[in-house]
Amino acid sequence: MELVLYLITLVLISVGSFWILGFLYGIFRKPRIFFPFSLAAKMAITAVLGAYFYMIGGIILSTLVFNVEMKKRDDYRLWPTVIIGVLISILCTVLIYFSVIHLAWAMLE
Repeated sequence: MELVLYLITLVLISVGSFWILGFLYGIFRKPRIFFPFSLAAKMAITAVLGAYFYMIGGIILSTLVFNVEMKKRDDYRLWPTVIIGVLISILCTVLIYFSVIHLAWAMLE
């Protein structure tokens, strides 16, 4: 039962962190955009799986997912999108990493 709660918590932290940072990006961006929950879920999945299989690949893959989604917009610019995607990916991956460690130690106690 604890393992199920652990996994649910990690999913919520992963997707939630990407959505919150994406939402903040959307608010402060001119013109404002809506950051969809589905994009946050895709970025979280690619960040976790990419980090698991290729170490730094999680940051690269989630940035690529972000870039592909932003290319669909009329006001797309490559370098600002890539920089924001990398920043969001790094911050969320670090948060996920520390959450995994903290929750694992809390579960083992």
